[in-house]
Amino acid sequence: MAKIDAIETVPGSELIQDTFLFKFFNFDETMAMSALCRREERKQGELIIEEDELGQALYLVVGGHVRVYKGEGETEQTLARLGRGELFGEMSLIEGNRTSARVKAYNEVDCLLITKEDLFNLMGKDVQISARVYKNFTRMLSERLRITSEELSTWKASM
Repeated sequence: MAKIDAIETVPGSELIQDTFLFKFFNFDETMAMSALCRREERKQGELIIEEDELGQALYLVVGGHVRVYKGEGETEQTLARLGRGELFGEMSLIEGNRTSARVKAYNEVDCLLITKEDLFNLMGKDVQISARVYKNFTRMLSERLRITSEELSTWKASM
């Protein structure tokens, strides 16, 4: 019973198991990940992640939407609009590279965040969690690559 109460103390943490990075986690692993979550609210138009900076956290959208984009002014291009249950910031965090795009609150946004330090401390202590995170990350990258390849082949065929 105490375990169920613990997960309920972080609003939106039930979304953790539904995200690609944490799929197939068992109850205890979900609880461990949930314990790392911090709640963060952002106002409309607020910059959350700056492009070309070191990734510091991954974010899970609990409410509202964020816009992922590159460039500024006339060269600005929206890459994605993410909502409830979607993650951002995970790629630079897992890869250790700089962020590839900016993320801004499209409207008022409620997120859960897990800092890089907390995530890697947990993964260093629990090999099973670490293996699941990397396996799910690999699945996600494979799926994104498959979609990009299909879009590219469709685009080339239309030329």
